[in-house]
Amino acid sequence: MLDRERERMFAMLGDLEGAVLLDLFSGTGAATLEALSRGAARSIVVENGRRVLPVLRRNLEKMGAGERASLLNLSALSLPRTQHPEQHSIDIAVCTPPFPLLEDPARNPAFCALFDHVLGHLLIPGGVFVLEHPARFDPTALVARGEPGRSRRTASSAITFFSAPESRQTPS
Repeated sequence: MLDRERERMFAMLGDLEGAVLLDLFSGTGAATLEALSRGAARSIVVENGRRVLPVLRRNLEKMGAGERASLLNLSALSLPRTQHPEQHSIDIAVCTPPFPLLEDPARNPAFCALFDHVLGHLLIPGGVFVLEHPARFDPTALVARGEPGRSRRTASSAITFFSAPESRQTPS
């Protein structure tokens, strides 16, 4: 995500004071560091890229994220199959997957499972799920739960906001 797009996303999110963030496909951790600098209480960072992990760790350390950022060294797509204590405690989830991975039809079931898990089990009721995707890509086909909300497009990418359901019933 480009710096100006990240700035727009955080401007659209508004006040982050005390929020808990889930940063999926974190990369260098820019979204986590921005959220923490804007008052988020903590961030769960999910990344497993061998090349980017040393940079991510260095960035978190350099910015003094300390105990406010916890790193899960695993593929974001495997998150639905892991045990974690974060059920219904996350306010905002930011998902910035590599576009070729997101657009690969063979990965659709894994992305559907991830998005369903985040929206239905990890976010607080009414929490916000933000997905960065190619401008030409329709993310609603991959999101069974959650209501699509605002969207911000540039020439090549878009950011779409989804709201977690207020109730925890399985969609019909």
